[in-house]
Amino acid sequence: MNRVLVISLDAMTDDDLRQASQYPHFARLLRQGALATDVLSVFPSLTYPCHVTMATGCTPQHTGVCNNERFLPDTLQRPWYFYTSQIARPTIFEAAQKAGLTTGCVMWPCMGKGPIDALVPEIWGDTPDAPFLDPFCQAGTEDLIRAIWPQVDQIPQGFRQPMFDEFVCACALEVIRRKRPDLMYVHMCQIDNAKHYAGLHSQAVTDAIARTDALLGRLLEQTDEDTTVVLCSDHGQQPVERVVYPNRLLAAHGLLTMDGPVRIAGWQAQVQSACLSALLYARSPQALAEAMALLQGHGQELGIAEMLTAEQCRRTFQTGGGFSAAILGTPGTYFHNDGGNGPLCVTENLPYRANHGHDPRQGEKPFFLISGKHARPMARITQGFRLEDEPVTIAAMMGFDLPGADGRVWREMIQD
Repeated sequence: MNRVLVISLDAMTDDDLRQASQYPHFARLLRQGALATDVLSVFPSLTYPCHVTMATGCTPQHTGVCNNERFLPDTLQRPWYFYTSQIARPTIFEAAQKAGLTTGCVMWPCMGKGPIDALVPEIWGDTPDAPFLDPFCQAGTEDLIRAIWPQVDQIPQGFRQPMFDEFVCACALEVIRRKRPDLMYVHMCQIDNAKHYAGLHSQAVTDAIARTDALLGRLLEQTDEDTTVVLCSDHGQQPVERVVYPNRLLAAHGLLTMDGPVRIAGWQAQVQSACLSALLYARSPQALAEAMALLQGHGQELGIAEMLTAEQCRRTFQTGGGFSAAILGTPGTYFHNDGGNGPLCVTENLPYRANHGHDPRQGEKPFFLISGKHARPMARITQGFRLEDEPVTIAAMMGFDLPGADGRVWREMIQD
């Protein structure tokens, strides 16, 4: 049986991969593999919109997932996109099942309650540090999760790294041992975490790459010669130098009225953070015009590089999802949701050293690597590859199609 194991290494870029090539398991995959570099991500370049595209082959204008978190107009509370039912297009797992293949998934974003044979979902309860078991069972394959729990639950709970990737690896190993799915997707994120809190080229990132190589080794030990391994990533990151608060400006001019720290009493326009960019929602064309003029008038203080209407976003980035306009930040600008009193810009005691959500044409880019019997040895693609091409190419490699996908098959990277 020809199997495929897909491993997403969140926020790992071409530059990181060059550094990783000194480690044995990355080096092995690179020697045997076909590699696409300078991969164009989606906008906003956030983990959940990216991974939905990586699982559907469709851009955000067709998946409807344009942020990590859902926009709820009456509150600044932002629940995450956890469930496949929230995606407007079918995933590769559904197509694989229709082709008669078995599927597995560990911690791939937005796959909760999805049509997957062996599913350990990325989901949490009231907080990310709350116990995982009940949310996992409710959104995943309960009998499998309860069966593997004695082998994995000794690993500390919560999304704290690097232990969380240890937990992800342990879950993935159990799924592979017990179910041996034909198509398996796994998501690891300690490199992303290290960049957020220590900076792009920090020792913490180097250490995270080394630990990830060790985890890859454990997963590769469970594969056989008929398994093709795909390594991929979703986005890069950029340094954070300031935090800005556009909703404070809208509130000060009567377009947004807060009732406490998160409850919204009334609004004509409000901004939802996408980290290094933001999405503007407006109730009417008049409110949109007023909000855009107000924000642009304070553009220097708010770190606004450019504002695009929803139609311009669709044309430029193939992104949609109910918002009225998008705000692109200047380098170093992180957008915050808060709409209370306070300064519009803060440059001290920042929550992050680096983040993403920026224009995907800028900065370091993700990569896509195929290694194994289906890879065309040493094929190198250096331009033109897009995030939506990944699942389409994987599906073609396995002998089935992704109907309605936006991506294209890169046959230059694969062979029968």
